[in-house]
Amino acid sequence: MFWRGVVLLVLALASTGCDRAEQPAASVAVRDEPSPSFRNVDAPTAYVGDSACASCHATEASVYRQHYMSQSFHKWAPGTRVETPLDKPLLNTASGYSYSVVDDKGQLYQVERAIGVGASRTHELRRRMDYVMGSGHVARTYFTEENGRLFQLPLTWYRDHGWDFSPGYATSNGRFDRVLPDRCIACHSSYPKPAPYLEGKYAELRPGIGCERCHGPGALHVKERTTAVHRDSAFDRTIVNPARLPLERRMDVCEQCHVHTAVSVPREGKDAFSYMPSQPLRDQWAFFKVSGGIDIVSHADRLRQSKCFIATRNTARPLECATCHNPHQPPPVQQARNLPCQSCHNSAALEKRLASSASLKDHAASSDCVSCHMPKVQERAVPHGSFTEHWIRVASRAPTKPTAATTFGNGLIEPFFERDKTGTEAEVYRGMGGILYATLNTNGGVLSEAAAALDRALGGDTTRGDANFLLGVAYQQLGKTDDAIRALEPAVRSDSNRPDRLRALAQEYERAGRAPADISHLYQRALAQQPALAWVRADYATWLQSQGMRTDAEKAYRAAVAEQPSLTTAWFNLGTLLAEEGKAGEATNAFRAAVHLDPSLAQALSPLIEVRTKGTVVTDVRGVASALTAATSQLMFPGAVQLTVASGNGSHGIAFLNVPPRASVRILKPDGTLVRALPASDGSPLNWDLLGDTGNPVGGGLYRAQILKRDASGRPSTQQFLYLGVVRRPE
Repeated sequence: MFWRGVVLLVLALASTGCDRAEQPAASVAVRDEPSPSFRNVDAPTAYVGDSACASCHATEASVYRQHYMSQSFHKWAPGTRVETPLDKPLLNTASGYSYSVVDDKGQLYQVERAIGVGASRTHELRRRMDYVMGSGHVARTYFTEENGRLFQLPLTWYRDHGWDFSPGYATSNGRFDRVLPDRCIACHSSYPKPAPYLEGKYAELRPGIGCERCHGPGALHVKERTTAVHRDSAFDRTIVNPARLPLERRMDVCEQCHVHTAVSVPREGKDAFSYMPSQPLRDQWAFFKVSGGIDIVSHADRLRQSKCFIATRNTARPLECATCHNPHQPPPVQQARNLPCQSCHNSAALEKRLASSASLKDHAASSDCVSCHMPKVQERAVPHGSFTEHWIRVASRAPTKPTAATTFGNGLIEPFFERDKTGTEAEVYRGMGGILYATLNTNGGVLSEAAAALDRALGGDTTRGDANFLLGVAYQQLGKTDDAIRALEPAVRSDSNRPDRLRALAQEYERAGRAPADISHLYQRALAQQPALAWVRADYATWLQSQGMRTDAEKAYRAAVAEQPSLTTAWFNLGTLLAEEGKAGEATNAFRAAVHLDPSLAQALSPLIEVRTKGTVVTDVRGVASALTAATSQLMFPGAVQLTVASGNGSHGIAFLNVPPRASVRILKPDGTLVRALPASDGSPLNWDLLGDTGNPVGGGLYRAQILKRDASGRPSTQQFLYLGVVRRPE
């Protein structure tokens, strides 16, 4: 059987001496032979979990539990604890918050603090470490559970370092708001039961990567084998046996998780959980890598670049992932790891060949082939994380690193699969990949170019719901309302059950001034599909508030924060609504909850801006003192942009002071939606009349002012954000 024993290599490598650096070959695919049919993939089949497999395959299950993959995700428990408390807090300089790990009666918590003048503590927020992702071989990162939803925590424990910030948190501190994406849990837990249309919340979470990740859903197999149903062919077709798959499909089984590219775009109609073993991975994902490179943790692709793989790929016993990583055998010790290498490179031949080489002493029979020819390499995306380099080579000198391109059109990202390199469909997915890349990297220029490319590739095709939705979201981010609606409407028509599409179209209808009944219908339809979408319900509440429907808005806000208590903006906007209703005490409580979750929001209360309107005319603007003003954590430094109420002489609004020449001010909603762009400053105060870009007064709620400073050449240099809170009182 393929999965048992040591796979012998039957061809020698084409490499020469062992003292010369190599460059990687192009990633090489093999013959795409047809895969046999398996009934558990061909027809809908349920997943049963590892315990159902272990009842008949106890030995295999016991051995597999020794592998790191089986330990990739689980609940945190004192009995499996490897972490120590973090007594000296880690400071995130960008945000000013510090983080520590504390032990409270045997349970670990991550604690966020802010320190004010005189070392006084002005803020403390703690979250329990409920789940662990990662076996601990490299690192363990943590998730906290809130009403069934999982959020990543800022600190990760690294085996070779100890505590440090989780990947990405040092530069972009997500605090406690980073939701666990389906794409991550799909590769760390075998087929959880996700809540429909809602990432991060699951009806069931299974620990670790289990049997069905590689064999497919097991209900059919369990049923027929336990009831002694006769097999319908020469081999058991009730469950995938990877040994019977052609090499390319075997590689796909591993690459479903061991390809790590800059952008992953699911194919039309697919999601993070759609792929099943024996299917071509290229039909599940469009992967895009940056400028010819690929991350070290894309182990299978690195293996494809190795001469060992290239020389054996079309043989009966190719070098592949399972050659060294047999999940049904214990993890190999050093000598066992050498056996595949020595089947081609026996020590006697090497000693003869290297008799006059300084490297002879490194090629004794007892030497470790892997540590030299597959060295540990630091992965840039994972702090303190080193991984075995699966590009097998002579590593005497570091390989040349590819140079990154700078624009989308010049190849900032390039396809991983051949099917995404040419043709109309390829152009569609390249456009989608460009939009995702631009969004992840906050690059407006690339976003605009990628959106235009996708628009051209679609050519009016309204059948591709996912592509049209992504195009609509791109135009939404670019502030192109008409273009966004043109793309979002066919996306909704192709699948009107998708809350994300319904919400996006509702927002654009609102910006375009469409009929309130149409907007309300879209929000209600979205929430009917998934009532637990707290942020969508909060958006709906904000819209209801802008329409003067305060009773319904308050009910929606309270339902949103009941579902997701950490929803900061919903708490703040509820405070503005209660203030509009004259419920000062309740408003203060809501503001206090928002500021407790995010102290920087106290800035929006110093002062709270009260806007009085008559129809669509702003009649007065004034600042309202708040009981929480003293809680502000952002001190105004000399030269910082500030705002003040400017009302009188027939004009009403607010003024931004200290705006540098050539700088611009953009008024945004908390989610980044553009409300109004003010003209560039000439050094004088910039005034905002509290009108949106539609010419109507803005509704009550939380807003952000983005001050984008530019250098002498006009290029963006630095930016500052100011929070402001608005209470609107119609006369």
